[in-house]
Amino acid sequence: MGAYQISVPGHATSQEVLCMRELLTDQQDNLERSGLNFEIEEERQGDRTIFTCQNRKRGKYREYGLRQQIGQAVADYLIAVDEPAFIRYIIAKEFCYRDPQESSQIESYALHLLGDTEDEVEDEHSYLPRKEKMARQVSHYLMHSRFLAVDGYFHFRMKRYKKVLIQLVEHAIDEYLLDQEYQEFINLLRHFVASQPSKVPLIHVVHGGGKRRFHLLTGEGKPLALNEMDGVVEELMADTLSQEDMIVSTLLTAAPEQVVLHSLNPEENVIRTLLQIFSGRITLCEGCSDCQWHFNIEEDG
Repeated sequence: MGAYQISVPGHATSQEVLCMRELLTDQQDNLERSGLNFEIEEERQGDRTIFTCQNRKRGKYREYGLRQQIGQAVADYLIAVDEPAFIRYIIAKEFCYRDPQESSQIESYALHLLGDTEDEVEDEHSYLPRKEKMARQVSHYLMHSRFLAVDGYFHFRMKRYKKVLIQLVEHAIDEYLLDQEYQEFINLLRHFVASQPSKVPLIHVVHGGGKRRFHLLTGEGKPLALNEMDGVVEELMADTLSQEDMIVSTLLTAAPEQVVLHSLNPEENVIRTLLQIFSGRITLCEGCSDCQWHFNIEEDG
């Protein structure tokens, strides 16, 4: 039984070498806890570093265990180093995003999408469990070759997964652009609110979970009565049809000096939207007798 050599670019203090050293050492500790152990030797060759891993005792079971542990370490390395680097490459080269801040935001969207897929039900098109798949593939590769250049393995042996990452980045860019458009729209509405004189001193927005999700009340607790929607507001909200958007347009038309928001579900998107648009004028109620009364009426109805 011979040794396995794992090659990564860089010298002793480079990110790649530090990462691989830590991951292999962690796997070495895992094997030792199970009664097995292997040695790790580190050698610099040109602009690369070679990690040589070898069992201290012979045996097929030990050899299998060593391949499994190396597979886990390499999979963790691919996810920590090569995967983000390739995502950044796709963003810059395939989709021509050069601005560092913009590229960083898209990368965050892509990594978030990768994380979301981990929580989904696995099917043949799933990205995951990608770590387990990578670890198995690396372990199988080591059955036939005792030398593995990790970056070369990623670029030439994982072409199918690289195509998946390209599709993922495309999806991330779509999400990013949609969010940018949303934020621009929110900023437009915030500017509109700031430029309008107040028409009423106070409006209570009661957000519940029944068929009528929203109730708008005056400061005296009476239902809010409005004339037709303001022409400017109608133009701003022309492309929106949801009940949530109608609540926003109603508040824009009413132009309250202050808004008190009572909600059973303050984490919902519509609540975050209202808090952004009416920032400086809106207060989120954390529970009061008035809103509790309305929520009880809703449940009884």
